[in-house]
Amino acid sequence: MEPLARLRVDARGLATVLQADPSLGLEGTKVPCALLVEGKDPFGRPLCPRCPVLRELRRGAYRASTPLVRQGRRLRCQGYREGEGFLVELFPEKGAPPDLLLELSRLAQHLLKHPEEFPKNIEVFLGVLRQALSMEAAELFLSDPEGHHLILTAYEGLHREAFLERPWFQLGEGYPGIVALKRAPLFTHALGEDSRYLRQKVKALGYQTYICYPLELPHGLIGVLNLASRDPGVRHEEVLEALERIGPLLASTLYTLLTRLGEEGLKAATRLLHRGVPAEGVRALLEGVRRLSGATGVRLVPKEGPPLSLGPVPPCAMKDCPAWRGEVVGFKNGLPDCPEAEGRPRICLPLWAWGEVVAVETLFHARPPKPPTGPAAFALWLQRLAAPLLFPEKPKESRLEVHALGGFRVLYQGRELRPEDFGRRSAWRLFKLLLANKDRALFADELAESLFPGLPPERAKQELYTAVYHLRKTLPGIVEREGEYYRLHLPEPHYLDFAHFEALMRRADLEEGLSAFKTLREALELYKGPLFGDDPYGEWAEAERAYLQERALYGLLRLGEMAEALGYKEVAREAYARALKLEPLFEEAQTRLEALR
Repeated sequence: MEPLARLRVDARGLATVLQADPSLGLEGTKVPCALLVEGKDPFGRPLCPRCPVLRELRRGAYRASTPLVRQGRRLRCQGYREGEGFLVELFPEKGAPPDLLLELSRLAQHLLKHPEEFPKNIEVFLGVLRQALSMEAAELFLSDPEGHHLILTAYEGLHREAFLERPWFQLGEGYPGIVALKRAPLFTHALGEDSRYLRQKVKALGYQTYICYPLELPHGLIGVLNLASRDPGVRHEEVLEALERIGPLLASTLYTLLTRLGEEGLKAATRLLHRGVPAEGVRALLEGVRRLSGATGVRLVPKEGPPLSLGPVPPCAMKDCPAWRGEVVGFKNGLPDCPEAEGRPRICLPLWAWGEVVAVETLFHARPPKPPTGPAAFALWLQRLAAPLLFPEKPKESRLEVHALGGFRVLYQGRELRPEDFGRRSAWRLFKLLLANKDRALFADELAESLFPGLPPERAKQELYTAVYHLRKTLPGIVEREGEYYRLHLPEPHYLDFAHFEALMRRADLEEGLSAFKTLREALELYKGPLFGDDPYGEWAEAERAYLQERALYGLLRLGEMAEALGYKEVAREAYARALKLEPLFEEAQTRLEALR
């Protein structure tokens, strides 16, 4: 919609008319904007001398608007930041909704010049979006750089406190988590009856329509945009069509901004690292976090080395903080509570590098922001590129990896070992037999008989000693002798896929809901087939092989049941079909699979 008038206003408030409808009678160059427009509020009082539009723009907003009356005509004054000055436009008070792509392009231009003004301006844009689509609430969740969580970063609309009930979701959890996992929009017109929506206060207020849209680029998810209304008659097709138009530009704008923040953090740290003062590099990074997040104080506790604080931060031991396990936690702000925290609200963030948490960071705000998790995602993205430099990867120790589910592969010190690397085939078989009995000592005669059943006892024992010698030569220290018994001695660190599978299955037994679902999926991805699949008829592993297969079968059955409950029909089908592939006569899996067809 074309404006009735367009004015350019400089930093001093002097306006030049660029174009104007003759009926408005606006003419002039370098005239104080208040004297030129002479707008009044609905009560007839002069509005322009205390112009709310220029006030908000000078405070950092990319856009601001207000209704006004000029010569008895009701108008809407709308302004934008433009260079060192402002662009002011006058529209009829009840005109067409704004062009969302144009609004988003103006937001992008502004944020790329002033990234520190993101929190205020993304909320302004959410307000424009919400009103243009006739919705009552709009919220933006951003993904953390590792892609583990969705964090509520901005909210605009009614009933703020209700929507802040749950400001953080894991992938697959709640509406935002489901959309992030499936990378597809999700909507409902009966929110109160939908068990997938987890904010009870929002349901209690009578919200019915909820539309959730993924913001993604080819290389990954950036965040999730949500809109809500108490009107069940909202035409979701029109809302989704609008989100499809602006989604790619919004996603690319957010990613560019977040990446630029990371580059700024990297520059600050790199300059000081090159001077040989890494501690000052960490301090410079924290200064950036403090400035961007508006935090009163910031504390960083690395896994190794002394903690560093800037400004006041409430005390916390940080020894068993869930943030060390990669969780975003807090205190009195809607995030999962840290069991060690007490006193005033704060946010605790895991800082990742080299695939592990290398430090935990606490943000403290004397006056908590709205939403309280707003600064969290930006703090993490700011430090994403600098963290690997400030916390360099340590050389990995010697490591033994055994993959025995569905086959048999051995990796030692980063190199894959073949049967011929063990010198004797019997040493290769001995290693498998010891792995199958990794938690107990085996009698030498029993080992000899299992490995060399066709030889006389004395000859078999001599062959056993030879096999032990070659196994120790290939994997030093792997076998311990206790009198007439042999025991497997695994070096640290080590990895056995079948042991890890069993540990995850036991953890899933103790969990419920989404946590159990995620743990089961992780465990069952490890189960590639029967134990020692390259030697399927080895009687020495039959008991352990049968036990692990039974665990996998009933794990797949439980996974299918949970997937059905969560609405993941395809995941459920895959689980039941996989169970039948392992055991064709598994009737319960067959029945459930047929019910889904």
